[in-house]
This record gives sequence, structure tokens and C-alpha cells, in this order.
Amino acid sequence: MSNLAKYLITDLEKDWSKPSIKFFRSSGAHGYIIWLTIMSSHYDKKYISIENLVNNVEKYASRRTILDFINKGVAANYIKKINSNEDKRKILIQPTEITIQEFSEWSNEFIKSIS
Repeated sequence: MSNLAKYLITDLEKDWSKPSIKFFRSSGAHGYIIWLTIMSSHYDKKYISIENLVNNVEKYASRRTILDFINKGVAANYIKKINSNEDKRKILIQPTEITIQEFSEWSNEFIKSIS
């Protein structure tokens, strides 16, 4: 367990060369939880709506802060918004390829550290 704690401290302290990870971590708990929630939905092959994402993260930041963060992520090309096929009013969030690639690299390093 000591190795895990040391890895997590080092991981959070280092200046990441992966810009999507740096972006999601730059905003405290809400950015980190948004990142992990989006990636979890992606790997579970489920779509998450903006509304569901806001509801999941509202205890860490205001609705406006979360929506602004999502819009900044879209502008930076780390996440994308798509309209639901079932309900055109519902907007879904997906990670972009760069976010998927960098998360994959990060998670592989993380898993190696605790093995």
C-alpha cells in the first residue's frame, strides 16, 4: 500500500506532458471526477448526458462551473458533445481520441505501479 500512496503523490505532483490529463486535473475535485466519470462511461460503452454529469458532480462545484468546464473541454478538443439519437434535446458527452489515448497510457502506468 505504501507504493500506491507514493505513486499517487508523485502522480499528482508531476507536470504531465499529457495535456488532457493536465486539463482535467487543473480544476480540483470536479475536474478529476468529470474526467473519471466520462472515461468510465466510455469504457462501459454507455453515453452520459450533460445533465447526468452535472448531477453526479454538483456536490463538488456549482452547475455553472461544471457547464463552463465542459465547454472549455469541448473547446480544447478533450471532450465532444453529441445529440442523442433517442431524444434530440439531450446532449451527450464523449471523450475525444486524445483523451482516450492519454487515459489509456496513464492507467497503464498506474496499474504497473501497484503491481
